Amino acid sequence: MVRKGFLALGALVLAALALAWSPAPTLQEAEAVVEGVYSRLPRVAVAWEGEPALRVFRGEGCPLPPKGSRPVAVRVGGQLEVVEILAERARNEFRRVRAAEVLLEAKRFLPDGHLRVYLRVEGLPRLELREAYTLGALVGNVPRRAYRLTYLDDWERREGGYAGTLVFYLDLRGVEPRGELTLVFMNESEADCVYAFGVPLEGFR
Repeated sequence: MVRKGFLALGALVLAALALAWSPAPTLQEAEAVVEGVYSRLPRVAVAWEGEPALRVFRGEGCPLPPKGSRPVAVRVGGQLEVVEILAERARNEFRRVRAAEVLLEAKRFLPDGHLRVYLRVEGLPRLELREAYTLGALVGNVPRRAYRLTYLDDWERREGGYAGTLVFYLDLRGVEPRGELTLVFMNESEADCVYAFGVPLEGFR
């Protein structure tokens, strides 16, 4: 029994250490995340965060940085990020959760093959223009637009415009979960400019 326990623990550690986006997480992967939240295993990197390295994807004479508002930070995560959020909430409330139940809830909220993109932007002239942002991912060299847009409650007025976080939901079923994913976007400007930046799919689970 002890040997089986060590083997099971070793499998969870391996699941925690191997990085590459998991479009349809297994129960073992979810267990590794939950164990990390409760500090019984190393934490699993369930999202990638960074400053987007913007480039012009399409358009003549398009400026960098873009005219108008611009992204200054990005965070990308999938189902395992949702598992972590649910487990964190439970631990904060002094409750234990099983990986099976939080994984099921995560799959209901964010289906297999879907990613959530948090895009922090600055310099937006008006809050109403948040809806003007269009973001998608290149799938087979064809942009696939996000199917949902929401916002965090961190929006505030600053010198130069509003700043806050847009949250996009992407259906990336069929995408190879390795290498770099190219995200493309248009901001609120009337200029015919499309910008892009890369996200390393091997930077998180």
